[in-house]
Amino acid sequence: MLKLAALSLLVVAAASHVPKPNVVTVTARDFAFELPASIPAGLTTFNLVNKGALAHHMTIVRLDEGRTAAEALKTVMAVGRAPRPEWMHAVGGPQSTKPGVEANATVLLEPGNYLVFCEVPGPEPVPHYMKGMARAFTVTGPARAGALPTADVALSLTDYDFTFAKPLTRGRHIVAVTNHGSQLHMVVMNRFPPGQGLDEFVAWANNPQGKPGPGWMMGGVTEIPPGATVTFTRNFIPGHYGMICFTPDSKDGRPHFLHGMRREFEVP
Repeated sequence: MLKLAALSLLVVAAASHVPKPNVVTVTARDFAFELPASIPAGLTTFNLVNKGALAHHMTIVRLDEGRTAAEALKTVMAVGRAPRPEWMHAVGGPQSTKPGVEANATVLLEPGNYLVFCEVPGPEPVPHYMKGMARAFTVTGPARAGALPTADVALSLTDYDFTFAKPLTRGRHIVAVTNHGSQLHMVVMNRFPPGQGLDEFVAWANNPQGKPGPGWMMGGVTEIPPGATVTFTRNFIPGHYGMICFTPDSKDGRPHFLHGMRREFEVP
């Protein structure tokens, strides 16, 4: 009995010494990011503070050795939402949030060169990276040990669906988003005003024309690769919600929401 108690204490002590993720604050403005030029490798929580007048998010990609952020941005500008080259590796990031509101995501950063950019459109019908909203940073190793924040809600992404392990309830939740599909996926969450829903959201997503989406952006995560898990924390108030994936399909290039990757849900 004493041995079991001692072992339990050792386990608790070991768990308490697991380093927490490094926290990096990123300020978004119209149209620029402010963030450190160098970040240590390992688990990292990006806290996106939107001080602009428009919605913004953070798409984060790691570049293969020998590739530069300038080259990556030029490629993004050339291909747009089409599938990007294999030397650009999506790692996730905080999804769209409205002005004055923060969003976050905890991701694993490997050493290397990175590019962060905003793909949200508006006020002109072009993504924000076309207006200069992109920034390079370097991740230096070696990676620190660490553990993702303990999630109380699990969200699975597949080809082509979203599935909660249990219904989402009101209040603050840590959501673990795992890509169980064979392609890149993202999740964009939105809370709708009365009388609107997923149909209006999908219609806007299909042709935003520089206009803001209907309702209120509620975060989520930008693109993550198959097998990856990223967490984000959000306070959910009661309402009618929807989520969609904008990622272009690897076969036909159409966004995944046109392949059925969209879902409505209620927060009671």
